[in-house]
Amino acid sequence: MTDLVLDTGALADVLAQYFQAEDRITPQFQTSRFLPPETARQINRIVHGNGRYIVAASAMAFVELAHKWDEIVAGRFQPHQLAALLQEPPDWFSVEPMDEDLIPVFGQVPPEVPMPDGSVQPIEWPDAVHAATAFSREEGDLVTSDQRLLQLMRLRD
Repeated sequence: MTDLVLDTGALADVLAQYFQAEDRITPQFQTSRFLPPETARQINRIVHGNGRYIVAASAMAFVELAHKWDEIVAGRFQPHQLAALLQEPPDWFSVEPMDEDLIPVFGQVPPEVPMPDGSVQPIEWPDAVHAATAFSREEGDLVTSDQRLLQLMRLRD
């Protein structure tokens, strides 16, 4: 098991389920658009675990969420709920800063990634922040549906 770092889509799905949960101390997460079955199971193991692992998202994921609020959130939760979570996140969740500690790790993310079909795809800088956040964890996996980022994580392993 590892820490899970969420990209923006996965973050929106986790937050939507969290804010709709009857029990926010130990919510149960389900499969959704950006949370495949194994990811939902891993999140539940983290939430109900011993605190060794966490679910995290970079501050950049929250910036992207705010920037594309109507498109990504689509009415599934409210700004005041998000503000409350940012002020006091649950024990199993961490908002990872974009600060000087991330710079050396950010430098390890290439500007482009070779894809299995032979093409080379660019890594946009917000996505590079998500990847760097995952790379910065001693044990961390990135939860994303972005094929470029999935390929980047495969190549890193």
